[in-house]
Amino acid sequence: MRSRLAAPALAALALTAPAASAARCLEVKSASQGRCFGLRGTTFDLSWIHSVERTPWRETYRQEASGLFLIASEFSSAGAGIPDRLAPGETFRERSGKMRIENRHLRIDDLRIRLSPLSHHLLHIGGRDIDLDDLFGESVVSIRVRQGEHDETAKGSSRRGPLLRARRPRG
Repeated sequence: MRSRLAAPALAALALTAPAASAARCLEVKSASQGRCFGLRGTTFDLSWIHSVERTPWRETYRQEASGLFLIASEFSSAGAGIPDRLAPGETFRERSGKMRIENRHLRIDDLRIRLSPLSHHLLHIGGRDIDLDDLFGESVVSIRVRQGEHDETAKGSSRRGPLLRARRPRG
């Protein structure tokens, strides 16, 4: 008797499991276009060149049930726009000329970024480095995690390259 009841229950679970674990993607949208990149796991990074200090900056974000959170920041200079104190629970460490704040838990309700050829923004997701400036040009983009299909046709490499590179002027 037990095996007859278990079989329908297992079949029902098999049919509903894909819906419960629907694919998530990281949606990046400008005023004129949008792309969605497959999000395997819960974290992604953004990196860029700081507009004043002209040094690399990298932030790690995590999607949690209650929203998107900034969980770490890494930078190599201490100047304009750099955090000057730690929030409770945050930790600071310095290694090989890089400073890192970890154990952050800052909720980000609206992640918007001003893309510029001077800042060279990269999205690091699923082992790829995606050049947001090449995809969206000089614009403002919003970034959010959503359920749904993803577009894996974006250019991106699976290796890390330098953040600064020569670029031709636009126009």
